[in-house]
Amino acid sequence: MTAQDEETADRELFDLVRKAGFAGGAWKTLADKLVRQGLAVLGPWVRSGWIFTVAAKKGMPLHPSAQERELVANLLAEDFVQEAVTIALGKFRRKALDGQGWCADGGTSLATYFVGGCILAFVEHFRRSRRNGDLYELYVGIELPIYGADGPSVLELVPARDDVAGSVVGELAWRSRLAKLGDRDRGLVWGKANGLRGAEIAELFGWPSVKAVEQRWARLKHDQEWVRGLTEEEQ
Repeated sequence: MTAQDEETADRELFDLVRKAGFAGGAWKTLADKLVRQGLAVLGPWVRSGWIFTVAAKKGMPLHPSAQERELVANLLAEDFVQEAVTIALGKFRRKALDGQGWCADGGTSLATYFVGGCILAFVEHFRRSRRNGDLYELYVGIELPIYGADGPSVLELVPARDDVAGSVVGELAWRSRLAKLGDRDRGLVWGKANGLRGAEIAELFGWPSVKAVEQRWARLKHDQEWVRGLTEEEQ
């Protein structure tokens, strides 16, 4: 797909979502696309520390200490990525509902616009965490693995629903519960909460088959009440 084709597709999808009031299936499709784009860009930037360079280039220097840089890049990377993408998506929706935000004729692609929102959300979250002391306290009592050669083993993203920004209320409880699951179960729960198909979950997290994914998902929902609550809309 060419850049022009992508722009046309974005325009058509955005118009469809706007007509639907930024709700329902149309919004879910757009939200999933934006979340995936935000994660694909912000994740590597945060884990490598490049996000601080990007923020500085955009006129928002953070001047992290060596300890802050290490905490964000390793132990707290997914927390910061989750928070930034979640907040950015919520702001994107609210502005769109108010008739503001992204415009197809504004000269900026939808992906670029949303990533810009993710960067701003990261900066705000970092400053708030530093000010409140949360930067050093978020992980207290929760033993989360640090990234290895194979990438992240803990996925701490909230469900990608219509009210994503509002669904972060139980963020710490969510992270703590995920930390108690095995690596593949964490990926399974995250994938289901974010609307991924069984085939996508199997490929991303090393499940032998779609059937194995669905069987394990059924068992987790049977055994864990909090897991059932993640996808109540399925029932």
